[in-house]
Amino acid sequence: MRPYPLIFEPSLKKRIWGGSKINEIFGYPGANQNIGEAWVVSDHPEGKSIIINGEFSGESLGVLMEKYPEWFAAAKLNKFPLLVKVLDANDNLSVQVHPDDEYAMRNEKGESGKTECWYVIESKPGAEIIFGHTAENKSEFIQLAKENKWDRLLARVPARAEDFFFIPSGKVHAIGKGILLLEVQQNSDITYRIYDYDRMGLDGVKRALHFDKAIDIIDFQPANNKPEPHTFEEKGAAKTTLVSCSYFTVEKWLVKGRHDLKLFDVFLLIFIVSGEGVLIYDDGSVLLTKGVSMMIPAKMGGCRVVGNIEAIVSHI
Repeated sequence: MRPYPLIFEPSLKKRIWGGSKINEIFGYPGANQNIGEAWVVSDHPEGKSIIINGEFSGESLGVLMEKYPEWFAAAKLNKFPLLVKVLDANDNLSVQVHPDDEYAMRNEKGESGKTECWYVIESKPGAEIIFGHTAENKSEFIQLAKENKWDRLLARVPARAEDFFFIPSGKVHAIGKGILLLEVQQNSDITYRIYDYDRMGLDGVKRALHFDKAIDIIDFQPANNKPEPHTFEEKGAAKTTLVSCSYFTVEKWLVKGRHDLKLFDVFLLIFIVSGEGVLIYDDGSVLLTKGVSMMIPAKMGGCRVVGNIEAIVSHI
């Protein structure tokens, strides 16, 4: 069977901090109040996005990977490696940290770790994220946490539309109130909560904290985790590499007019942030509008984008 571009229906998640922005901005069916996350490309057991076009309509990525592994990469992948989400922080998210692969393998039944990154789509004036901490060592972190001196312990930075943040495993972080963003991450849902404002969950019970595990993995070495974006021009498109690490490369594409896509040895994930256009390939075309999430299979063949769009593109 010839590979073709895949379009996905997101898996929606209610969260105590969720709002209505995902519905207002992207119009996903069912994305009403308290929807905090839309998993727009996912094959994670906790939320699989479903293919909604072509021969594999109604199936998940896992089914496709079993039948046509060559659509994803030259070598067969054990599982789909990435997870792409839209998050609507109508309230502050918990302060948290994620493990690396080695720690997760030993402590989370063989799961992968979680390195992630954020592209801010919208933010309210004054919106901030928590991005790191001020403690010099583990003892100081524990002491300040015990004393509830969170304002002193947690480092906050402004978050504005089009800002980009890279969050490796071990980095303390939290999305602040009033931010809508796109997240690209390893295919993992392991989160260790450090602080949650003493809130109740949707079930009326305080959500669990994971302080002991968090302390095991928090990075206390001063490091500059801010990647240096670089932009390169191609015919019909300006492409900015936002980050390239061991787990993913994430780019921002601004397409104006016509842009011919080159062949790739791995799949491409494309999320349309704004604008309109059409992807034209040998066997047909796909309409590209705000909120569309799409996978272009590896070595699909020649295709082009026609229109004016802003997109976040990720691949392994």
